[in-house]
Amino acid sequence: MYKNVIIVPYRNRKVHLDIFIKDAIPLFEKYLKPFKVIFVEQNEGMLFNRGLMINIGFNECKNQSEYYFTHDIDIVPKENCVKDIYTKIPSLNTIMGILTSNCNTLGGIIKFNSEIFTKANGFPNNMWGWGVEDKALQNRVETMSINIEKNIITSRTNPLEAENFCIKDDVNDRHQDRDFQSRTNFEYDIFKNLDYEKKINNILSSGLNNLQYEILNREEICQNVELIKVKVS
Repeated sequence: MYKNVIIVPYRNRKVHLDIFIKDAIPLFEKYLKPFKVIFVEQNEGMLFNRGLMINIGFNECKNQSEYYFTHDIDIVPKENCVKDIYTKIPSLNTIMGILTSNCNTLGGIIKFNSEIFTKANGFPNNMWGWGVEDKALQNRVETMSINIEKNIITSRTNPLEAENFCIKDDVNDRHQDRDFQSRTNFEYDIFKNLDYEKKINNILSSGLNNLQYEILNREEICQNVELIKVKVS
């Protein structure tokens, strides 16, 4: 049983992977143990699906930890951030944003327990390409009357971002699919005006409750750090 599991979706960012292992893992070892980091690597053939990778990572280690994190691979926390923020305990019925977007979403780095993520049905599984899955999660959390506590909001003018994180986002791989604009309109403008039953039907249509994937390979990178390569379609 772990106290913390950190789920990191991954594909084709070997440089970021190496930096994360070198700089972040020792901090987790110091402040978050017993812990496990699980990198979930998506196979080639489809646009990257961040939300689906996180759902798979959670499913592979559900009920094995007290708390779970989603963590982007190009964000490396500094020591004081891990010591002071990552170790915070979310309030009852609460999902905690550690570093989240100024677009009012639950992307970046968040912390939650198993019950909370299951209650929200995780991320949608069907958002291929960059963007919007984090807004969909926030919509789900709000619909299920889960509280949200946010610590640091991403912004070039927010000094707390640079004080607490090294952000290595220099890879131009944020490809969008043809449905990007329609799902943006739905999650930002349409969803909030649906009646409760339609919101619930949307939440249950795709998520933890209907995951489909195949494990291709498991690799233990080092103690408490595993890379799982998965096939999705």
